[in-house]
Amino acid sequence: MDDFLTDQQQAARVRGWVREYAPTAIVAVAIGIGGYFGYDQWQLRQDRQSAVASELYEDFRAAIESDDRDSAGTLLESLVADHEGSGYADHARLLMAKEYVDTTQPSLAEQELQAVIATTSNGDLRQLARLRLARVYLYMDRPEDGLDALNSDVYSPAWRQLAEDMRGDLHQALGQKDAARAAYQAALEHSGQIDAAWIRLKLDHLAASGADQAAAPQPADESAPAEEG
Repeated sequence: MDDFLTDQQQAARVRGWVREYAPTAIVAVAIGIGGYFGYDQWQLRQDRQSAVASELYEDFRAAIESDDRDSAGTLLESLVADHEGSGYADHARLLMAKEYVDTTQPSLAEQELQAVIATTSNGDLRQLARLRLARVYLYMDRPEDGLDALNSDVYSPAWRQLAEDMRGDLHQALGQKDAARAAYQAALEHSGQIDAAWIRLKLDHLAASGADQAAAPQPADESAPAEEG
């Protein structure tokens, strides 16, 4: 029926639509534009923060490589203070933990690795930090703490071989040979960063030590009665 309206009637109808719907449309457009520019500003801020964190991290790495521990510590503090939980802060802490292990300061490495575990949002980095923490505990002759740290996570296929191999080392340090053997065998079932020949060597060592123990002369039972001649 609109085809039969006069030009004047159609113009009046358009003016009515404008009066009724224009305020809502204007608000919707304003919200849309505001949301777009709000997101754009947020993205720019994120990019700026990422650039600052990246520069801090590169300076930190340079300080580590030049053995400037004081500067490295200061830069790490800045990264953690302003970019806690970011990939840059996580990687810096992992690198600092390695530096502490290399300079025989495992308790400080423990602190950095625990901080990564507590703050990172990256599952792979958290698992890597747990594996390294377990290794640090083994180095500190605290294998039970190593097992506790290791068993506090579920490992993705990328880390499962390393986790089982680490579990084997910890059980072996505790003298739990059957558990160590089971862990090494589980490690062989997964592909990963460790050469299977190295894991088999550990299994061979376990078997050899078990055979040596079985072949060793047993102490005489002093409670048994002596044979009469």
